[in-house]
Amino acid sequence: MSTRALFAITARQLRRPGCSFRIATPATTVASGSLCSRQPLLIPTASSNLFSQQQCRGYGSSKKGAKKGKGGSKKGKEDDEDSGPVEMTLDLDKMTEQMEHSVGRFAEELQAVRAGRASPAILNGVRVVLKGGSASLPDLAMIAVKDAQNLIVIPNSPDTQRPIETSIRSAGLGLNPRIEKDAIIVPVPKSTKESREKLLKSLGAMAENARVHVRKNRQDAMKRLKADSKDNMPPDEVKAWEKDIQTVTDKYTGRIEDQLKAKQREIERT
Repeated sequence: MSTRALFAITARQLRRPGCSFRIATPATTVASGSLCSRQPLLIPTASSNLFSQQQCRGYGSSKKGAKKGKGGSKKGKEDDEDSGPVEMTLDLDKMTEQMEHSVGRFAEELQAVRAGRASPAILNGVRVVLKGGSASLPDLAMIAVKDAQNLIVIPNSPDTQRPIETSIRSAGLGLNPRIEKDAIIVPVPKSTKESREKLLKSLGAMAENARVHVRKNRQDAMKRLKADSKDNMPPDEVKAWEKDIQTVTDKYTGRIEDQLKAKQREIERT
């Protein structure tokens, strides 16, 4: 078996994200044209996980030289030289983390969508303007359900009661809070056909925004793979990486669709 073939097989074993490896040195010398004496090999370890922080490929790289001599003649191409594993710029772990972040942010946005019932998640995204800066409402007060159509907000400090009431009113949620003693009552209007249609339309826009972020992560990964493939990456390895990238992408776009449909059903039932 040639050096290139053996390293291509080794790279194929390691190409799955999460594969760690150790270096072993053969004790025997193989005939010319195969492995050189004491050529290091990449051996996957038993502790390999599904995703790793770094991908490496272990196929050999070919160095081709064409120098002119004094007489003007050209030297032939040099034999393939094994350069060992090459670190890839493509990082599936990073791509997966970015997609996870996009889907997680979409899920948080869905929680803040009113569906005609009181839910503390409605106020999670409210920023309260204070002297010298701003803070998240959940950091400044306790938010709870008073009844089916009302939320109650109890500030941690009496000094923040008025800023909290003002911030909820101006948050663009269509809510009109009122102060009652040491608390703030936030009525949540019942949904109407018109409000439901408006919410469903906004959900579609939010889902598309999440899809755009996931597709952008995929495009970035494909660009990195294209750059890596210029370094003598075998065609079957390129296709295998492309398949892995698409598999991860399909997973996260599928999660976006599932979350969207669940929220749509929730709104339609109100």
